[in-house]
Amino acid sequence: MATTDHPLKVLVQYFGRDFAEWLLDTAVLSAEPINVELASETLRVDTLWRVVQANGEVVLLHLEFQGRRSIPPMALRQLGYLSQLVILHGAAVKLHSVVLYTERYAGQNDTGLHRIEDGQGRTTLEWRYLPLLLWQMSGEKILRTGRPALLPLVSLTRPDDLPAILPEVVTLVRQQTDEELRSRLFNSLLALTSDEEMLKMIENFLATDEYEFETPYLRRWREKGLTEGRAEGRAEGRAEGRVEGQMEGLKQAVLTLTASRFDPPFSKARVLENYLDHVSDEAKLQALIVQLASAPTFEAVLAELPNGAVSARV
Repeated sequence: MATTDHPLKVLVQYFGRDFAEWLLDTAVLSAEPINVELASETLRVDTLWRVVQANGEVVLLHLEFQGRRSIPPMALRQLGYLSQLVILHGAAVKLHSVVLYTERYAGQNDTGLHRIEDGQGRTTLEWRYLPLLLWQMSGEKILRTGRPALLPLVSLTRPDDLPAILPEVVTLVRQQTDEELRSRLFNSLLALTSDEEMLKMIENFLATDEYEFETPYLRRWREKGLTEGRAEGRAEGRAEGRVEGQMEGLKQAVLTLTASRFDPPFSKARVLENYLDHVSDEAKLQALIVQLASAPTFEAVLAELPNGAVSARV
């Protein structure tokens, strides 16, 4: 799984309508996430939306995020996804599928059109989807969509263009009047940036801002999922001592669970980070994980932290 998968899912889940209008190239009345687990197979799609277009047509929009490696190959994975979605939703379903390739050279030979023949040159089976090579795209194309929700994708576009484009991206995000929206876009922009030089450039642009960027919370969001965090905790435990490794793994689990469930703005995420810096009790971390999994809001989680941590809230 590419390290950008999780932040991309968070971004798309939050800005589903913007992505739907961009990828379907049409006006959209609504876009609602629907169940993405295909019960008849051990398959799980990355993102699936029920989209109502302005003309009244209802379309299922299926998105997959893919780096360089895909096992089995993406064409065969897509065959499984598409066939199961049709079985689940009926042969009359309108289905549009997109693969967002995020890493350099990923998908360069994927035409998005695949077929099986019968030995006589006739097509027995054909399936298609849209391969979108973000790493090959100019960030300028994203800018010209006029959609702020898509600006974080610039981090995944052609690297040669980034030095000239990033200042404009940061300016456009800064201009968003909604503080939560602005924070989410900055979060995603940094989370999708893997190049250290580009990260430093963005941080320099943001030097005068009130947020603390590239915190441990954001690094873990970009680089690890919950399972990976626990695995690393076990690895560190073998190298540096079992207890210390378990503690680190639990802290990473807390942060990645926070990101996946609530995606809070930096000002609130920092409250949790400050608390974790001073926790050395494994039972407290385990209780916090349980709370994060069941709490209705992130604010409810913060309200249960000790007064010292809560008082740091912005």
